[in-house]
Amino acid sequence: MKNTLNFWKTKIIYSDKRQKGMKNILASILTIIISLAVALLITCIIYKDFSFFYKIFDFFFTQPFSSALNVNTTISTIAIFSVAAIAFLIAMKCGLFNIGISGQMMFGAAVATVLAQHMINVPNGLSQLLLVLISVISAAAISTLIGVFKSFLNVNEVVSSIMFNWIIYFIATLMLADSCKIGSDGLQTLPLTTLSPSHNLVLQIFMNGTYVSWLPLLIIAIIVVAFAIVLLGYTAFGKKIINTGMSLTAARYAGYSTRLNQVFAMLISGAIAGILGAMVYLGKADNMGVTVAAKTIPQEGFTGISVGLIAMSNSWAILPIACLFGMIDGSKVALQTSLGVDPSISDCIFGIVVYGAAIISIFYYLVPFKWYLRIFKGKIYADNYAHYVNNVNKDLDDAVSLIHSVQQKKNISVHNSRKKIYKAFAKLRVTRKKEFIKLVQRLKKGVK
Repeated sequence: MKNTLNFWKTKIIYSDKRQKGMKNILASILTIIISLAVALLITCIIYKDFSFFYKIFDFFFTQPFSSALNVNTTISTIAIFSVAAIAFLIAMKCGLFNIGISGQMMFGAAVATVLAQHMINVPNGLSQLLLVLISVISAAAISTLIGVFKSFLNVNEVVSSIMFNWIIYFIATLMLADSCKIGSDGLQTLPLTTLSPSHNLVLQIFMNGTYVSWLPLLIIAIIVVAFAIVLLGYTAFGKKIINTGMSLTAARYAGYSTRLNQVFAMLISGAIAGILGAMVYLGKADNMGVTVAAKTIPQEGFTGISVGLIAMSNSWAILPIACLFGMIDGSKVALQTSLGVDPSISDCIFGIVVYGAAIISIFYYLVPFKWYLRIFKGKIYADNYAHYVNNVNKDLDDAVSLIHSVQQKKNISVHNSRKKIYKAFAKLRVTRKKEFIKLVQRLKKGVK
């Protein structure tokens, strides 16, 4: 029993896959901590009050959930950021940088909104599902076109996505201009709650005597994240997408249709962007801003890119990172009203954390222990340590080859030998290398 527990403990903790995952998690956490610290220090310097450091940090984790209204806004934002990150992640896994998520979500929502004006006597609930489906199909059509340009015409997807963002923005403005109303602020908006005379088209449910939108949005986000985890981790098509993104040449030699894989990856990414558009314009807000004067493309898609980068394209890490971004976004108003912090400072803090996502690879390759050896022990000591690590890796490779030979010759119990190898590997982690070498020698004699 003890050997079995050691075997599974070592397999779970010390396998290459688990170690890589832990590196990703630690790099993401380190990036977030350092970025937040730098952003808060800059804020303290600007306002010449270093008490802001812990006050703002406290606001990030308390204000977003201080009232029912804040809870609704914060959870809705977390759900939206999660879906936006998944839309980016699917394309990124295939080696494509879909920077046009914002345009795709706006196009899907605009088409759905135009068609919503012609829905008559459609049951409440069914109309919402139809609008989401229309938004998905419309956004997927745009992203598929970008994928075709990339795969068959070699048009860079970043350039075409940016161009489509602005083309879509002005097309959506023209599509909705006739139905818009000019508010007191001079901006043109289309009230979604008045599109149909028979029912409300906003994604809400009746709960505790009031209408709330965060629950349906959260359910959609969990479904989308679960879909990405299953697709990329447990399906053959997901593996093809990942392998195509890792190396186009290797994927071609493996017999994959890399062009179709890229097109389908962009199609799925755009479809999720369509879900995002329905969530943003039919869930979080009661109106859709379409003014040309502002010339502002929705920011949710760009924030999703940041979340995806900080999560290092890991589907499991999307929700935790989205929670942090949602809480930062949800505390903006409280920072302004309670501490007098200008809204631009909140955006600055947000931007610094986003910028940290761009340099996350630096933290992934940092090895502070080697710095310690080189500074305090000397260069020779550090080189000896590197040589020792190389020897350990060689011994492990020998052990893997040995297990294979044991499987072939069947001279000793394969299961027991594998457990001994993992057990010795666990001991090796505390530098008991001699026992490991002796075990390898004994197993070699047993094979012979």
